[in-house]
Amino acid sequence: MAFFAAYRNETDKLILRKKYIGFLILGAVICVIWAGVGAFSTGFMGTFGGVTVNFTPTPMGVLPLFLQIIVPLLIFMGVTDLITTEGAEHTMKAMAFRPVERWKLYFAKLSAVITYAAVYLAGVFVISTALNQLLGRSLGVGEIFTSFAAYALTLPPLAVLAGFAALTALFGRSGTLTMFLLVVIYLALNVLPVLFPGLSELLFTSYLGWHRIWIGVLPSASRLLHMIAIVVGYGVVFFTAGSLIFDRREY
Repeated sequence: MAFFAAYRNETDKLILRKKYIGFLILGAVICVIWAGVGAFSTGFMGTFGGVTVNFTPTPMGVLPLFLQIIVPLLIFMGVTDLITTEGAEHTMKAMAFRPVERWKLYFAKLSAVITYAAVYLAGVFVISTALNQLLGRSLGVGEIFTSFAAYALTLPPLAVLAGFAALTALFGRSGTLTMFLLVVIYLALNVLPVLFPGLSELLFTSYLGWHRIWIGVLPSASRLLHMIAIVVGYGVVFFTAGSLIFDRREY
């Protein structure tokens, strides 16, 4: 019960803040603009900052933009606000004295950020699907289910990204500097596979788009297990290290 109370408290901090509500509205606006552009230029594609963008008014067309740019930024903002900023403002100390184990408090903060990301993606899926049915080629039930499955499959690698961001935020002394550091590291991790292709399967950021593997032609069982092991392994390491440091840190 103590964990769920902490989780609800941390989730409320994010969902009720104006800037996070504003980003939900911004996501809806982007979907509307995207659908409008796609309705008049179906099939147009472009590459921006290494991200291939397909301007088609479908849930899958808009997903790469949110998955690789917007949602990671929101995750970085969330962990910065709930961990670094609260530590710098000395509000973390009061929470540490609540009747909840520290690792559960840390898990509640991490879960709140992941929940916000899931809610955000759910909103994008619903809005983009509705707009596609109105402005684009109507999708069948099977296509809608496939799109929904793709959105759901993005959550495990996003959870790993949140674990990494939370671990990094524990070392931050300033919210602004922590946010800057997270963005720089994220950009570097996305550039490294371009310079050194051999690293693409080793870096956890390379698996943000792994939904394409599951909804397409599946690779061999051994390769699939290898990828799952990498994602799960990163998640376990990031969470374990973060919870241990959070448990021993003085606020």
